[in-house]
Amino acid sequence: MNLHVCALALLLFGSIATVRGRAMDLVDDSNDVDNSIEAEEKPRNRLIEADWLKFIKTPPTKMQQAEGATIEIVCEMMGSQVPSIQWVVGHLPRSELEDLESNQVAEEAPSAIVRVRSSHIIDHMLSEARTYTCVGRSGSKTIYASTVVHPARSSRFVPEKTYPGPQKPRIIYTEKTHLDLMGSNIVLPCKVHARPRAEITWLNNENKEIVQGHRHRVLPSGDLLISEIKWEDMGNYKCIARNAVGKDTADTFVYPVLKEEED
Repeated sequence: MNLHVCALALLLFGSIATVRGRAMDLVDDSNDVDNSIEAEEKPRNRLIEADWLKFIKTPPTKMQQAEGATIEIVCEMMGSQVPSIQWVVGHLPRSELEDLESNQVAEEAPSAIVRVRSSHIIDHMLSEARTYTCVGRSGSKTIYASTVVHPARSSRFVPEKTYPGPQKPRIIYTEKTHLDLMGSNIVLPCKVHARPRAEITWLNNENKEIVQGHRHRVLPSGDLLISEIKWEDMGNYKCIARNAVGKDTADTFVYPVLKEEED
């Protein structure tokens, strides 16, 4: 099956799927207005089709922090290769956003199509309004969208301090879907915000805990490496992050695609 046909099917599925929500104190949580910006494509010498990248969920344009509340800003996108997402705090001109170096290690996966979810956690009281920008990249494509978070009135002009005490895990970087050709090596990320540090385990597509093996390995970072993916690897993989005060989970659907025969 053609990778782009699979991608369109996943986009449609994602748009109608029910997503588990997280509690936020929002001023405007409407995504009816697209606040994303797409940078002009920079030409590159390549032997594959043009890169593409699309927002699945843009962050809200503005949010209001409640006193003592932790805020989570969510950004989700899908694209060719393995898109990377990073967050920029503070206002930057468009030219600087486009030229910003990514803090994510880019994977060499020219045949992949991946849907990525990232969130930024604000676990301290803001003293002034602040801009948070989700920047996504895939090859030569860059897109971004910003959220302005306003502080609680009682905390304005007060020194900012991180909330004390433990915090339950929140998975802040994961892939919702990952399509790639059979025989490819893929890495499924699972980045966690927690205090104290969370323990990470993975369940495979048979809902069994993954033990270190020849083709399936949980890396020291908590990411899952699947080597030389096969058709039987297709299915849902679950990352579980636990600490003393709670847990969080995130699912990734892996879809191995049969290589097209060369003429």
